[in-house]
Amino acid sequence: MNKNAVWFSLVVWIGIAANCLLALPTLLMPGPMMTLFALPQAWPLMWPGFAALLLILLTAFYVPAALHPLRYLPVSWLAVLARLAGVIFFCGFNRDYIQFGLFDLAFFLPEAALLALAVREQKRHPERERIFIRFRRVRFGLLSVALLVVAFAALLGYEQFFHETPPLYFASDEEHFLYGSIGTESTSGVPYWIWLVLPRVFPDKLPGPGGYASLGIITQEGHELPVGFSKQHVGVDRVGINCAFCHTTTYRRTATDLPVIVPAGPSNTTSPQDYLRFLFACADDPRFNGTTLMAEVERNYQLSLLDKLTYRLVLIPFTRATLLQQERALHQYGWMRPLPPWGDGRIDPFNPVKYRVLNQPIDGSIGNSDMMPVWNLAAHRGYSFHWDGLNNTLQEVVLSSAIGDGTPVSWIDRDWKKSDSESSLKRLRDYMLAVKPPPFPFPIDAELAKKGKVTFDRNCAVCHAIGGARTGQVEPITNPMLDTDRHRIDMWTQASAAAYNDYAKGYSWKLSHFTKQVGYLNVPLDGLWLRAPYLHNGSVPTLADLLQPPADRARVFYRGYDVLDPVGVGFISSGPDAEHAGFRFDTQVAGNSNQGHLWGTAILPDEKRALLEYLKTM
Repeated sequence: MNKNAVWFSLVVWIGIAANCLLALPTLLMPGPMMTLFALPQAWPLMWPGFAALLLILLTAFYVPAALHPLRYLPVSWLAVLARLAGVIFFCGFNRDYIQFGLFDLAFFLPEAALLALAVREQKRHPERERIFIRFRRVRFGLLSVALLVVAFAALLGYEQFFHETPPLYFASDEEHFLYGSIGTESTSGVPYWIWLVLPRVFPDKLPGPGGYASLGIITQEGHELPVGFSKQHVGVDRVGINCAFCHTTTYRRTATDLPVIVPAGPSNTTSPQDYLRFLFACADDPRFNGTTLMAEVERNYQLSLLDKLTYRLVLIPFTRATLLQQERALHQYGWMRPLPPWGDGRIDPFNPVKYRVLNQPIDGSIGNSDMMPVWNLAAHRGYSFHWDGLNNTLQEVVLSSAIGDGTPVSWIDRDWKKSDSESSLKRLRDYMLAVKPPPFPFPIDAELAKKGKVTFDRNCAVCHAIGGARTGQVEPITNPMLDTDRHRIDMWTQASAAAYNDYAKGYSWKLSHFTKQVGYLNVPLDGLWLRAPYLHNGSVPTLADLLQPPADRARVFYRGYDVLDPVGVGFISSGPDAEHAGFRFDTQVAGNSNQGHLWGTAILPDEKRALLEYLKTM
């Protein structure tokens, strides 16, 4: 028998099965597959799905070589050369996908050697070809068994990695805002048991004791997850983030009080960048392995044998590889390394979108911004959104914010087609339209506030009162009265706006109102007392500081401490407690300038005191 032809045929069949196992799930679920194999997220997801379809079609041409390698010898050599082409392309020209090059190399080497030996053997003993034909009949039986095994493995793989169950339903709209899923678990979520034990295994990677709370992440008694985190079963339970991660705030009247949690407010303690850096630091540590993490998991919970194997052999190594790839790849989060840190209560909201979602060139821009509230939006109809007014349509802001958090467009498409009560994103939209900011928690001098309203109406209302002539519009940066730090404006480009407007083509929903502005939004001031620090980059600690000339404002202060300053109106930003709990904010750092916004700085001291009292009522 021409044993080399038999072995070549077997290797080609295995390659066909391996290609199908890789390509079929990618064709149906490109986003989760890209995440599973720690690959750069390509957009639109049509392209990895199309690549999977091409791989299936190419694989079909291997079948004659597998059935009868010597009878269809040209096809057999083409099958070998196709593997070689994959090795050269992925290992030599596109090293972001080197895994595929190594995959093809694993088949190219044995196929090339075996086919060469089979051809030589056939030339020496042509009569053995008849024996090969008889053996082929036996091989079909073996192939049937193999296909059953592959089908079972595929079903098991689907159940363990991709099968989604509906997320938890919260009867309360507020709880849905705080803990409801927006679909981030499937593509950017962390497997639950890994997420749970990381602070226990890596306390040295955190700024202090308390687990995730040491990163300023808010916890609420009686809830399994912190505020801003959601859980959904996608193969296994996974933890993702939602809108509340950046849009929930806390305050205390005194240092001994328990924090009051205010949904839809601007997060003032949470540091999203430090949360990311904690995950990256864990992944970069050799203790991030199956033995160490599973030992900690099993201290608390006994997983099934299948789940243990899934975590140990697949989820832990793939989670680690994904986090390391995100940290190091420039278009993921590698671009953050040379730039100033965000700090507590701040985020760069659109550079991640520019690079990770829209594939824009890395330009070194700084987009560090203070968190914004998302309350009382029904009163903001017709206004623009975001600090630079880059979109004026609430629907698009909700959808694009979910995309920025990691929600796949396929999930958004399914969710947005549901009724208002069943759709997670529509429910969040309606909650943000209706929820109101809380009242100022200290006594207010009503007579003084009445005087302050006169000053406000004369100096501020045109730009900041709801219904003001310029409220919700963009003030040009060229206005010498504005003249504040322009990094946030320069970060968002016309090319980025155009790319976002093209992003959702072909879906039932669309994005079409993104634009490039050259100024900052005149924001309405509802709930102003709870929105410190002030200005778009959070560079002024209190309203009293904002009413001072820029030269008299604090050059260095600490942000992230949630005890209120009822006199200056803001949070306490200096002293031992603020220094211990907060982030040192230096206004001399690029993107942190506290210059500009000269309105109100020239009014008389008595007028300033009255104005501050009135601003507490908003």
